[in-house]
Amino acid sequence: MMTTKKSLLAMLLLVMATSVQAQGLKDAYKNYFKIGVAVNQRNVVDPVQTDLIKREFNSVTAENDMKPEPTEPKEGVFNWEGADRIANFCRQNGLKMRGHCLMWHSQIGKWMYEDNPTKEVFYERMRKHIHAVVNRYKDVVYCWDVVNEAMTDDANSIDPYRQSPMYKLCGDEFIAKAFQFAREADPKGLLFYNDYNECDPVKSQRIYNMVKAMKQAGVPIDGIGMQGHYNIYGPTEQAVDDAISLYKKVVKHIHVTELDIRVNTEMGGRLRFSREGVNISDSVKQHLADQYARVFNVFRKHKDVIECVTFWNLSDRDSWLGAANYPLPFDAQYQPKLAYDVIKNMLPAKWELPKAPARRPNRNMQRPPFNPQFAFRPIEGVKDDFKPSTKNQPGQPYPQVNSQGYVRFRIEAPDAKDVTVSLGLGGRGGTKLHKTYDGSWVGTTEGPMDEGFHYYHLTVDGGTLNDPGAQNYYGSCRWESGIEIPAHDQDFYACRMDVPHGLVQQVLFPSPSTNMVKRAIVYTPPTYGKNKKQRFPVLYLQHGWGEDETAWSRQGHANLIMDNLIAEGKAEPFIIVMTYGMTNDVKFGGIRQFTAEEFEKVLVDELVPYIDANFLTKADKQHRAMAGLSMGGFETKLITLRRPEVFGYYGLLSGGQYEPADIKDKNQVRLIFQSCGSKERPDAIRESTERLKAAGLNAVGYVSEGTAHEFLTWRRSLYQMAPLLFK
Repeated sequence: MMTTKKSLLAMLLLVMATSVQAQGLKDAYKNYFKIGVAVNQRNVVDPVQTDLIKREFNSVTAENDMKPEPTEPKEGVFNWEGADRIANFCRQNGLKMRGHCLMWHSQIGKWMYEDNPTKEVFYERMRKHIHAVVNRYKDVVYCWDVVNEAMTDDANSIDPYRQSPMYKLCGDEFIAKAFQFAREADPKGLLFYNDYNECDPVKSQRIYNMVKAMKQAGVPIDGIGMQGHYNIYGPTEQAVDDAISLYKKVVKHIHVTELDIRVNTEMGGRLRFSREGVNISDSVKQHLADQYARVFNVFRKHKDVIECVTFWNLSDRDSWLGAANYPLPFDAQYQPKLAYDVIKNMLPAKWELPKAPARRPNRNMQRPPFNPQFAFRPIEGVKDDFKPSTKNQPGQPYPQVNSQGYVRFRIEAPDAKDVTVSLGLGGRGGTKLHKTYDGSWVGTTEGPMDEGFHYYHLTVDGGTLNDPGAQNYYGSCRWESGIEIPAHDQDFYACRMDVPHGLVQQVLFPSPSTNMVKRAIVYTPPTYGKNKKQRFPVLYLQHGWGEDETAWSRQGHANLIMDNLIAEGKAEPFIIVMTYGMTNDVKFGGIRQFTAEEFEKVLVDELVPYIDANFLTKADKQHRAMAGLSMGGFETKLITLRRPEVFGYYGLLSGGQYEPADIKDKNQVRLIFQSCGSKERPDAIRESTERLKAAGLNAVGYVSEGTAHEFLTWRRSLYQMAPLLFK
């Protein structure tokens, strides 16, 4: 009997110990406020990480997946995959969410404002976006960060607002409208204004003034979100206390929304920061724990208004600041730190707040030589077989591409504060580079890029620059850097040593209609001129918006495609003429007013006669074709239909479609070729082509598999179209 009692007692003690051990931060703070965490998609599928979330937290924020651009990258085109994954995890596990965020200048879809809309158009776009997001997730979201970071950091600025595109277009009314639309969609959810550096005396007063004025005007702002991006040197307990005391005068709900504490001297939510960190000594660990102790002491003091404290990321591995900044209670291996114990057990700080060290950079210090093994962090699943891009400047080692299509960059800008590459995935505006030990900036794209050619540029401290390691190509109405991701079928546009090559030359021709001398790029096949009696058909080939007459020969490799086709006996030799299509003055939103009539005069009445007079051409309609990519295809359609007597073959490459009603006489055209990438509108191409065939027209449709609105689509399209011409 005694043995049985001892056994029962031991089991009871074990159960009690296990129960205490299983308790997390949420349990320790159940009488104070919710404890939340910002998560990414990986966090909610890995069992170790999901167990940690469920044990420690009772509020969840999607770090990036509910933001404006990730959810609606193009107008009316929604991407719910990431947000759904996180929301469904919360639904399945009984966790409520903070919705973050509905309007933010940094990750808003540029389509909302880039075409210079009226305020009314912008507000309608904003309303539709907010309603779509809120209605999808309001069953699991209990509060929304409606507007994020609308106040300036410049203490000397007369205007308290950040000069964002939304503010420049609408003034502070866009804030009121965002809250109005959010309340329409979710009458029950709490609505927050969210910002960083919220303990700074100047900025906190600006936030208070704005919220007070908005509420007096009837704007439904329920609470203020204090982001809480701090460091071990500040803010002081008094500064945090003062800010909360100020905010609680105007709102009844305060959330700490993005808490992390760096071990360097940087602070705030700006996207320019160092990932280098410091040596994590025992004293640094204690300072981190002490600063968490201080701020939580203030938070507990104000439990009457503070309802949730959210850590910005699950662990140092996930932190936007990088593991080297050591910012969170859990380390990069998801193990609790000293700071965790201090927070959970509500311990006081041991030491006084340290004084931030003065920065005294030695500009004469020689930088160590660059070593990619030290500079680039290994990425799980990414092969380390990077090679210089084929589009690099001679002798330049970066950018580099690996066999999977990932791209590495290195930019030497030791005095820069922020360097971003426009190329990349993830909906965060490209690839953000980090400063490495030798002062250069390095980074790898978040995912593999599509095969083929891509434009890109750098943003260095707010200025737009080209990559000095890459060659330049005219696109987006400027010279851009270019990179080539090797395609599995790249041989058809390869520059081969075993085939004869034609000539690509520049010609200047008079244009009386524009009172200018204009330029055309002309490709002549390898046999051109060898027999003076031989005449050649001509393809007039147009570029897209933002490009010029060099696009098809440089980005498109039209000459190499033709050389290879001719050498293999797959295409008749013909001349290709490429000239500027006068497209680039057309602004977004003005395409409906574009008629191409000015270009028609240049092309048909001036360039075609010039080419026929100066080259060995077959100067008739049956030996003349016109085709174009994108906006050049739009021009092609307009001009071929208005001037059916000039061209006998039509080609639209991602440039729309012809319909039977467009063709007045079936005999006016010998071939209609239409194409696009499989990521564009392939069904439109297929259906239109079938209608043309049913009407008795010789029509061919082609879809480039796995590509979008890009040059690999158009290279492949030319490769498919060229053998069909002049048969």
